[in-house]
Order: sequence, then C-alpha cells, then structure tokens
Amino acid sequence: MNQKFSHVLSPTRINRELFKNRIFVAPITPHSSSNGELYPNEEALQYFEDRAKTGAAVVYCGGVKAVDVMDDGEHATWDTVAFNHKNALSRLSARIHAHGARAGMEVMGLLPGTWREGPPLTCSNGNRIMQSPPIGQEITKEEMERFKDDTAQMCANLQIAGFDQLLFHFGHSIPIAQFLSPLTNHRTDEYGGSTENRCRYLVEILDACREATKGRMIFEVRMSANEFEEGGIDLDEGIKIASILQDHCDIIQASCGMVIEKYMTWTHPCQHMGYHPNLWLAEAFKKSGKINKPVTAVGGFESLKAAEDAIAEGKCDFVAICRQLIADPLTIKKGIEGKDDDVVPCIKCMRCHDSDCYEHMFRCAVNPLIGFETCAEDMFPKEAYRKKKVAVIGAGPAGMKAAITAFDRGHEVTIYEKKGFMGGALDFSKYVEFKYALCSYKDYLIHQVEKRDIKVELNTEATPSMLNGKYDAVLIAVGAEPMMLPIPGFNTENGIVATDAYGKEDTLGKNVIVIGGGQVGCETALHLADKGIKTTIIEMQDGLCPEASKTCADEIRILLDENENFTAILGAKCKSMTKTSVTYEDRDGNEKTAEADTIILAAGMKPLADLADSFATDSDVPEWTQIGDCIRARTVEQATAEAYNAAMEL
Repeated sequence: MNQKFSHVLSPTRINRELFKNRIFVAPITPHSSSNGELYPNEEALQYFEDRAKTGAAVVYCGGVKAVDVMDDGEHATWDTVAFNHKNALSRLSARIHAHGARAGMEVMGLLPGTWREGPPLTCSNGNRIMQSPPIGQEITKEEMERFKDDTAQMCANLQIAGFDQLLFHFGHSIPIAQFLSPLTNHRTDEYGGSTENRCRYLVEILDACREATKGRMIFEVRMSANEFEEGGIDLDEGIKIASILQDHCDIIQASCGMVIEKYMTWTHPCQHMGYHPNLWLAEAFKKSGKINKPVTAVGGFESLKAAEDAIAEGKCDFVAICRQLIADPLTIKKGIEGKDDDVVPCIKCMRCHDSDCYEHMFRCAVNPLIGFETCAEDMFPKEAYRKKKVAVIGAGPAGMKAAITAFDRGHEVTIYEKKGFMGGALDFSKYVEFKYALCSYKDYLIHQVEKRDIKVELNTEATPSMLNGKYDAVLIAVGAEPMMLPIPGFNTENGIVATDAYGKEDTLGKNVIVIGGGQVGCETALHLADKGIKTTIIEMQDGLCPEASKTCADEIRILLDENENFTAILGAKCKSMTKTSVTYEDRDGNEKTAEADTIILAAGMKPLADLADSFATDSDVPEWTQIGDCIRARTVEQATAEAYNAAMEL
C-alpha cells in the first residue's frame, strides 16, 4: 500500500463488495453531450470511461430518472426500459469496469411532470422545481406508489445492465428531497410533520429498490446535511434524517444547500467559498455518534493530499470529486507519483457545470480536451511534422500554455515578455484571497514553463524585426489594454485601472467608485468591500457580471448584495469624471454626481490588435497565429483553448 496516502488509497469492503480506494467520481449529467438520444451516446460513454481511467474506485454516471423519459429538446435523459436503449447502458458499465472501477449510476429524485406541460408534482403545493417559480402540485399517494414502483424497476434494470451501485439524489431540495425538509414538506398525512414521517416515503423507495435488486447493489444516499435556509434542514435535523436513512442504505453523502441561486454555490462551491467548504458537514456526521454507516464528503477537493487529510483526520470515509478530475484526469496518479506541482488545478469557475445546460458544449477552462474526447486524437497530427523554432510573444495564460504545448510537441520555444514576471492578466490573483484557485493555475503555468527548457526573455519588449531570420513560427499573445470610455475625464490620470488597484488597497481611501459591472469590476468591488472600503459600482446595463458562468455570477452577485460596504447603481450612463467624482445619467434620465476618494476603471479590455498584427505583417516569420486577449477579451477557457490549438497546429 502507498504509505504516503495510506488512508485514501486503502481498500475496503462494504457488504462484501470491494472498493479499491476511497475516491468516488461524483456525477455530472452530460446534457450538452446529448443530441436527443434516450441512451448514452459515444460522447457520454467516452467521458465516463475517461473518469474510470483516473484511478477512482467508483464512477457515478449522471443520471437517470424513473419518469418523463423523453427528448425535451434540452436535457440528457436515458431510458432504462427499452431493450435497445439498455444496450448502451450495458456498454457504459462495461467500459467503466474495464479500467478497474465500480460502475455507479445517479438516481435523480425528479417526480412526474418535472419537464412536461402542466403543474409538475412536488411534495407539497407551491414548491419550486429547481430554480422555477413556486408552481409545484402536491403529489398524490397513488402517484407516489407508481413512482416508487417505477424507480424500483429502473434500479433492477440498471443492475441487469451491469451497474454495481446507485447514488440516490435525495438532496438540494430537488422534488423528492422536499419530503425531508420542514421548509418544503407541508403535508398533513403520514408523510408530513415529524422527522420520521418526512423520511417515510424515501425509506419506502429505498426498501423497494433494495428488494428489486435483491440486496446485491450498494446504495449511497446524497442528502443536504444543511439547507442553510431558515425553517429548513439545519445540521441537527440533518443528523436526525441521516440516522434514519442509514438503516436503508450503505453510505451517506453529506452534501448541502438547495438548487436555488442563493445556495447553489454551497452545493457546488466556487472559489469564493474557500477550500472544500462542506467538509465540516461530513465531519459533523462522523462525530455525532449517531451515524454508523460510512460518510462521503463532497465539494471542491483539489488534490489527492486533500482527500488523504480529510480521511486521515477522521472527517469522512470517502471523498467524492468531480471538477478536479475534469481539470486534470491524472490528479490521482500524479499525487501517487509525488508530482503534485504537475497537477492542473481546477479554478472552480463552474464552466463545466454550467456549460452542461447553458453553453451547448461541455468544456473546462483549464483542460482544452474536455468536450473533444471522441475526436481529439484525430483533430491534430500525432506529432509535429518537423521541429520548429517558435517565438511566443507574451507570458500571460495564453502565451504560457502555448509555449508549454509547443515545447511538449518537440519544438524549440522562446518566450518574450515585456514585464519582469510571467502571469500576465492573472497576476492580480495573488492579492485576492478568494482568487486562490486562479492564482494556483497561474503558478502552475509558471512552474511548467520553468521546468522545461523554454527560453524566457523577461523585461524584453519584442518587436517584429527582432524575430527576422530567427524563427519558423510566432504565437502572438500580446494581450489587451484597459478600454477608455469616450467621456470627458475618463483616463488613467483621473482613475486607476482595476487590476492596478490590487496590492494598493491602503492608498485608495475609504470610498471607491468602480466604473463597470462586468466580472472584473464586480470581483474588484467584492475584494475592496471585503476589506472594509465603501465601494459603489456604476454600470450601464441592468445587471451585474453578465459574462461569468451562471453559478459563479450568481455567487458574486449574492456576496455583493450581502456586503454592507457595497452599492450598485445600474442602468447608469457615465457622462464625465474627475479624480474624485463621476457624473452619470440614471435610468430615468436624471443627471447625478457620485463622489469618492478613488475612481477605478473597469469598463472592459481592448485588444492590442495593431501590435498583434505587426508581428504578422512586419516580420519575415512564415507562420503565425494570434491567441488570447489580442483577438478580443478572453476568458481563461478561451485563452487556454486557443493557445493549445495553435501550438498543436505547428
């Protein structure tokens, strides 16, 4: 056994079933991999097979439901009944087994009518469905019986298809979980009232599924150990619920929150929440003295060491990981080999989670291969046609990723960076506590450049003529500059650019105005407000942070709204500014002036297009590609993907 990770990598048995280690791959539902098939297509098959290759003990696929199985034009939905649809499910379990992992399936707790026309069924009248308005209709006992029987049959079908265990999704206030919570269960029959009554229906489902599978499958229950909403499940109530459910399952997963905007980032922690912020709930279950079944912790684990520490300290028995194993599928193997510095860190941007429903393509900000699993090997030549001398202009995230990829393809690479350090637009992250994950990614890229034989010319402002006669290709990543609005006084003499404010917080005064409510402006405002500085955003649009991933944007807006030092002026058009004031026209057409000690400029970024073009037109380098912000303002995901693709094309 690996002595360094003797807890997380130790095998264990539950009900005579062997788990090779204590790591589970948490499920993600591949909505954007579905084209309407009622079975896992090749994209989904490959994604979950790749998760098995990570070395985890269990791969949970997400997910199936017992009712309303249809192509609704948006979501992935898998049929477990039709004979030919089960063929693909059997292939899915077999491909997971081929890599030594147990095949698990998430059983979604969605009651009849969730996606069909008419009132969807919930525990009680007026409940929400995920993030819907309060439109739910109380499910009848007859419908409850049918749903229970259908779920049991579905589980039996999954067993026939080769699945070893099931994750019953009884958390996050999705329809079935609403039975558990006093906030959402208003029933007056035997399924409402006391904790025992609120657990009754879920116990009946588990028992029916256990009977249908003849006791030969491992059952894990995901539940919200704390819903965080007044009147809902608190930790004490969560422990009571878990102590009842544990007699009808094999493992309890201590998740939390509700699938509404305010609590989504407890359920799926973004980087503002800190390192694995939900671990304390699993620890509370373990130390309550009332839970005797193994407990799984979930939520933002970033490394094998973090999982080892959690288990070694007795805080949980298993750790469920999803996003980190998307960012770097080799996280476990690199940890075992002592290559922690080579693990690509998840930046917790929620791009993978949110793209599943909203962006029509499954992607990862730091892993450009995600979304291309079935075709990546055919997109580019397996090796470079010939070794080339490559210049990379700029050592921001795009430039560094391009240099690393080009070097690994066998090219000779030189980076030119006009500043005295690498990191580019990500350098600010070292000053921001809640940007720790992004800072880790920046440091990872720098380390990867430094460990390779890549020549780095710092404090060197490259010119096209410097490249003449020296290089076969140039990758142009010169970045962007802050956009200056065409209004009187909007300049760096009167204001300070947002990224330049970091590390200088003590010089800004007690009252700051941020012009611009995009993600940069909002995170700058949050950072300053957290430090006790009265901060006001003036934004022309009617909302904040529109370009961030949905969950991350929701979190930022909620944190700003809850911060007593923050104010937003929306629908406001800036007219002029001085060093201490901004005059604007509000949404009603009234002209007003706001005063501050410092004005921060966050109106967006303008690509250095002319400079970028000059390297293509004014040098004799025969091959060139522009990447990153010099094309237009980019996210980390876009910059990483463009850099990887450009380097692979060399």
